[in-house]
Amino acid sequence: MVTRKDQDVKRILEMAAEMAGGEDQAAIWFKHQPIPGWAGKTAYDLVREGKADKVLAYLEAARAGIYA
Repeated sequence: MVTRKDQDVKRILEMAAEMAGGEDQAAIWFKHQPIPGWAGKTAYDLVREGKADKVLAYLEAARAGIYA
């Protein structure tokens, strides 16, 4: 059974892979790269806390050049 969290992780990794240049880079980013403004938390940390929407918003903003 696919959960909402699974779907969110899939969307986040797909978007990150597109931006980072591949799935391997996206996975490394997801687990290890702190997201600015979240006290050193990674996308993985935020998803575990139920804040996947915040990660997706960050990626959308980065894609739009807001954090570039």
